[in-house]
Amino acid sequence: MSETSFTVKGNGVGRVRLEPTDITGMGSPANPQLVLGLKFQLLPLGPTTYTLLRVHAKIFVGNENYPVASAEHLPLVEESYQNVHERTISLSIPLTLAQIKHIEDVRNCDNLLLRITLSGLVVLKQSNEFERLQDMNLQVPIPRSHWIDTALKAWGVSDLRLLEIKFPGASQKEMAIARERLERAEGLYRVGDYPHVLTELRNAFDAIVQAYSQKGVGKDAWEEILTHTHASVREGLLETLASFRKLLHLGPHQPMPTAQTPTPISRQDARLALIVAHAVFEYFSAENWPGI
Repeated sequence: MSETSFTVKGNGVGRVRLEPTDITGMGSPANPQLVLGLKFQLLPLGPTTYTLLRVHAKIFVGNENYPVASAEHLPLVEESYQNVHERTISLSIPLTLAQIKHIEDVRNCDNLLLRITLSGLVVLKQSNEFERLQDMNLQVPIPRSHWIDTALKAWGVSDLRLLEIKFPGASQKEMAIARERLERAEGLYRVGDYPHVLTELRNAFDAIVQAYSQKGVGKDAWEEILTHTHASVREGLLETLASFRKLLHLGPHQPMPTAQTPTPISRQDARLALIVAHAVFEYFSAENWPGI
């Protein structure tokens, strides 16, 4: 739990609290939002009451000095009163895929630390005087499991969509085909056609190889692409790629209904194949990579 307080006319009359479990994800891959369930306690200033009109938040990740995102709540009308019970103000912060990727890069597969700086505006009812609240700082450690289950999964992005793949020579016909097949595999994954996810990934790999080698799609082609890597690294990569292609070859080689595919492929099987495929494509799309 993280807690802070604020003053009105120099008197401490308010408190803000935020639990890690009150930080969640909402929306969709096209519109991801980080939601902060802020709990406010608004006590009056003696005989003087006030109304909270506005809350603004800046979100910092880890120890970074620049906010990754910010947002302001729609106009509020939260009045102070003697009751000490808290009231929840949900603040939704829109995020982009690039912002989510940055958060994940800083998190680095660990727990997430968010630092939140809040500001606000109140009006004193008796005098109609406005006062800006001083910055209020919260520091909230979020367990890795909670972040994955309630934010990343809710957005539908997870680690499958956070790897940036830049296909070299994207104007080439083969590279355009590879991109299309990879996106098709992701679409099949979303609808639960897991066997054909492997089929489309295999086809995408074939298009990549055909773009950079004249030796078919087998081991000789990968050896040609990997010519400039260290011999030991090349050997390891060739073995890894060969094993991965064995997995992809379990996908149907002819169009057929999913229920009739000879090898049952689970969601986790298809997910693993997608993650590995993204990682391999990212590796081969690095700028100035000597093999391509």
